[in-house]
Amino acid sequence: MKKQKYAPEIRIGEYDDSWEKKKLSDVANIFDGVHQTPKYTDSGVMFLSVENIATLTSQKFISEEAFKKDFKTYPVFGDVLMTRIGDVGTTNVVETQDRLAFYVSLALLKPQNVDSYYLSNVIQSPLFKKGLKERTLVTAVPQKINKEEIGKVDIILPVSDKEQSQIGLYFKKLNSLILIHQNEIERLGCLRKAMVEKMFPQDGENVPAVRFGQYKGPWKLCKFSEIFTERHTIDTISDEYPQLAFTIEEGVIRPEDKKTNKRDFLIIDKATKKYLQTEYDDIIYNPANVIFGAIHRNALGKGCVSPIYKIFYTDQDSTFMECIVRHPSFIKEISRSMEGTVKKLRTLKPKAFLDMSAYIAPTIEEQQQIGEYFRQLDRLIDIEKEELEKIKHIKSACLEKMFV
Repeated sequence: MKKQKYAPEIRIGEYDDSWEKKKLSDVANIFDGVHQTPKYTDSGVMFLSVENIATLTSQKFISEEAFKKDFKTYPVFGDVLMTRIGDVGTTNVVETQDRLAFYVSLALLKPQNVDSYYLSNVIQSPLFKKGLKERTLVTAVPQKINKEEIGKVDIILPVSDKEQSQIGLYFKKLNSLILIHQNEIERLGCLRKAMVEKMFPQDGENVPAVRFGQYKGPWKLCKFSEIFTERHTIDTISDEYPQLAFTIEEGVIRPEDKKTNKRDFLIIDKATKKYLQTEYDDIIYNPANVIFGAIHRNALGKGCVSPIYKIFYTDQDSTFMECIVRHPSFIKEISRSMEGTVKKLRTLKPKAFLDMSAYIAPTIEEQQQIGEYFRQLDRLIDIEKEELEKIKHIKSACLEKMFV
């Protein structure tokens, strides 16, 4: 009987020999962490759990005594940690010489004659993930894979150590690029949040802590009915006004970009259904979820959204006003203006919104300068997000084509 040949669609270098099929237990020894939540200490040995897989860093520690008692086997440089409870199959390579403790939600893979980075990334490949899923208890809450089952999953790998290491190094570089962009997005997000706090007046104040140099004097207290006008143009979807979606996290987006609750297929009469029209720079909020951050500027353009939302336009700088209505202190004020006795049933009526007030920059020039500052920050964040998505797509394609 002819032996089956295993080879990926794309290979690095001039390799043409067949890869070999083994069980994961043939190339790695597998262990799990402590099954009981430990007593945490202010310092000591870092303690990792499933939520720490991306960085393998944590703010939790256990004592030296507990570590010596509970961890005869522990992660060392070059080992691989894999999530196995809740999230199943996400991996990372240990790159520290420091001792680490870990919870049962992680599996410890100690490579035996296999490249660590190859092992970490082949686990992310479609075929291996399929094998993991077949052995995962998906009916358990949360889903999990037993330690004994992990080693039974098939793994296909190059015979050549050099080919393994080349593939591992390639994905290591991709992962490093992903981490760089993720860190930059986080850094810019933190900067934006800090500047919103500094460039807008805090509770009980009428001037911000940080201001562009040429502007002086207090900001003016304005009622929203002086600033905003409700937009309630009702019409059907058209080429000029296509259907748009609205989320707490991202505001106005295209329906195809919505990550959850994709229920568009349920709308049978979409062509005749009436929607609310929105224009670029409108302020839109969800009356039921506004206290959770569901208030945004329409930064996308003309379109139609569900009539459950409330839409307003203004002759002030719209980005500046978005910062006002999304400011943490203003969200607290919104909470006090919402109607209803049960938190989940409370809503912000348009009249209540227009009755609210806030301190705003007295000149449109100052508003525009502040607005432009945040627009530039948002553009930088969007650029980083786009680059991150490109690299993730490249990695996803490579996981499919560079492994068997």
